[in-house]
Amino acid sequence: MKQNKQQTYLSHKKRFLFNTIILVVIPVLILMLIEIFLRLVKYGDDYVLFIDFPGKEIQQHRIINPLIGKKYFQRLEYTKPCHDIFLKKKPENGFRIFVLGSSTVLGFPYDENLMFTRILQERLQDSYPEKHIEVVNTAFTAINSFSLLDFIDDVLKEEPDAILIYAGHNEFYGAMGIGSVEKSFPSRRLALLHLDLLEFRIYQLLNNTIVRISASGAGDKKDKSVRGTLMKVIAENKEIPYKGKMYNKCIDRYEKNMNRLMQKAKKNNVPVFISELVSNIRDIKPFCSVAAQGYPPASVKYNEGLQSDTARDYEKAKSCYYMAKDLDCIRFRASEEINEIIVKLAHKHGAVLVPMKTSFFEEVSPNKIIGANLMTEHVHPNIDGYFLMADAFFYSLAESKLPGEKLSIVNYRKSEYYRNNWGFTELDSLLGVHRVNALKYYWPYQPYDAPFVDYREVYRPTSKIDSLAFNIIRLPEYRTNEAHLAMAHYYSQQKDFYNAFREYHAAIRCNPFQVKDYLEAIDCLIEINDLPLAMKFIDKSLELQETFHGYFRKGELLIIKGNYPQAIRTLKKAQELDSLKKNTAIILAKLHEAYYFNGNEQKSSAILETLKEEDPDYPLTIPEKQRDYIYFVPKQVEMQIRKAIDLYNNGHDTLALDLLLKTLEVKETSLANRIAGLILMNRNDRNAMLYYLRAYPDYRKDIDFLFELGILYLQHGAKDEAGKVLDEMKRIDSKNRKVGLLEEKIVER
Repeated sequence: MKQNKQQTYLSHKKRFLFNTIILVVIPVLILMLIEIFLRLVKYGDDYVLFIDFPGKEIQQHRIINPLIGKKYFQRLEYTKPCHDIFLKKKPENGFRIFVLGSSTVLGFPYDENLMFTRILQERLQDSYPEKHIEVVNTAFTAINSFSLLDFIDDVLKEEPDAILIYAGHNEFYGAMGIGSVEKSFPSRRLALLHLDLLEFRIYQLLNNTIVRISASGAGDKKDKSVRGTLMKVIAENKEIPYKGKMYNKCIDRYEKNMNRLMQKAKKNNVPVFISELVSNIRDIKPFCSVAAQGYPPASVKYNEGLQSDTARDYEKAKSCYYMAKDLDCIRFRASEEINEIIVKLAHKHGAVLVPMKTSFFEEVSPNKIIGANLMTEHVHPNIDGYFLMADAFFYSLAESKLPGEKLSIVNYRKSEYYRNNWGFTELDSLLGVHRVNALKYYWPYQPYDAPFVDYREVYRPTSKIDSLAFNIIRLPEYRTNEAHLAMAHYYSQQKDFYNAFREYHAAIRCNPFQVKDYLEAIDCLIEINDLPLAMKFIDKSLELQETFHGYFRKGELLIIKGNYPQAIRTLKKAQELDSLKKNTAIILAKLHEAYYFNGNEQKSSAILETLKEEDPDYPLTIPEKQRDYIYFVPKQVEMQIRKAIDLYNNGHDTLALDLLLKTLEVKETSLANRIAGLILMNRNDRNAMLYYLRAYPDYRKDIDFLFELGILYLQHGAKDEAGKVLDEMKRIDSKNRKVGLLEEKIVER
């Protein structure tokens, strides 16, 4: 008897589900488990752009991830971003700017103290004092539009009020560029996918394995190729002819990447300020000159430019120089086609075009042709150039009215003032010279196959400061701030406190997180009578870390300012921080002084008795009133101001005013502002008000000054403001005869 076998058939739906589980879900689950395991064992890197500040002292801030460069450089050593920080929680009055770019934005060939972004931040903060200004520089060397597009999502999460962009020189040879050794992909989409996938540890494992195998296969050949600068080792396809296939592909990628970046910013209602690019066109001849299809060799156009320059046909010369730069098939300078794209994208997305080339660099260049007057080599500005870059972005922001409807005319200073008082010295200039000289020892400034000569081995320093600058490029671990500190200590030993301060200031601009540097700079500032700047440095140091020395110095200055109640509170804070009680005697002596001048004789006497018990040998004297705070004039303008006062007292007002205004270009002082304002007031010059308002913070308790200010308001029809000044005078000394005089004049109006 034959038995029928029963067969079970899965429905089409169940079979599809089963296959999906076998072919999709299980592999995905396995990958997820591997991903989780790799994260648990801390394999790979977290490629977020911003991380919480790692130091214990600064808990409320975020910083750029120092390892972010590893994401884009897996064959070559990457540079680290700068040390800019910003608050985790944006304050209500905050105005936050992120700056995107590469080595120019990073300040090459100098250090962080000469990044235009730092100069810009201070100018904005001074001009908009009611705002908390943050300018965050995200740049590092040899990145291009692929990295910037990759950054933008992380930047937008941090609530920017504006994004500034200066980028385009690295499109060919920067990381992921079409001529780069660093991971050039056949298609733009693949390159962007690669960056997205690097967020996963399992992809990092696969990528790292491929890189290691590739490096192993390269063997000795790779080792030889890395001898030289980053410019030399990063370029793989070295010659890229103008308007050729590779050139056009790269230009297209730049436009698409920047277009997408600006779309994202616009979608999030974040204004973009995108700058024209500048190059040295006069004093850098083409690196490589070959005829492109339909175009002459670059050298032909460059020589034509030289001839036109000599013949004083400057328009033609400039045109030839730019064309020679564009025809140069070693593409470390952006072609003008990239500038055209920048203009087009700004118009398309309603962004602000920063006319860096046309309205700033060309305008101050001889015959409007950019050369060594503003550039160190092919694309990086010199110190004057970086201050000019800060100017361009500052005025573009001010005209946009984004930081505020009006900048503070009282606090506004010209670019020259910042340059005169910025934290840089001869050491920085020499460092720039050495870095550029080192660059020029290698390709593309030398033939690619030229014998290897290391500038660091052949140069011999000529002075102490030159030796320190040279050590920065010679010794990998030696930092610019360390060199500045070495010079600061040298000057301090020589009792040259002005130059010692300048070196400390430069060190702080390079690395703004070392409290000890601030405290030593403060001591120098007190020695040279620059008390307002000393107070500013004290407050900055206390933001970073509360210290005995910071509070004690602040208490001393508050006594000089006559603010005795605050001086007492500050000195008591210093007393709390003197944990080892090594400074009890000097604290008590200063507290005795503060209480004495504040009129509290009982408390002053009690502290004096405590001081006698603490240190019977301490020299006890009745405190003497020091000269008024406003007469502590910084050393660099002290002689000129004294001469101006003598001229004024002897009736030479015009000469006195000229000299005072010159001192104010060098160093702002309340004393010079007061006298300049008084001279102008006597002439019924409306500019008198500006100088009085600049002097006001240090004269606000001076009855004579307030009386003059009240009269000045009345002269200009500001009766309500004069009334406010009168109220201040009454609070200070209601019985002073000038209170009655001003009151009478207000009533008369």
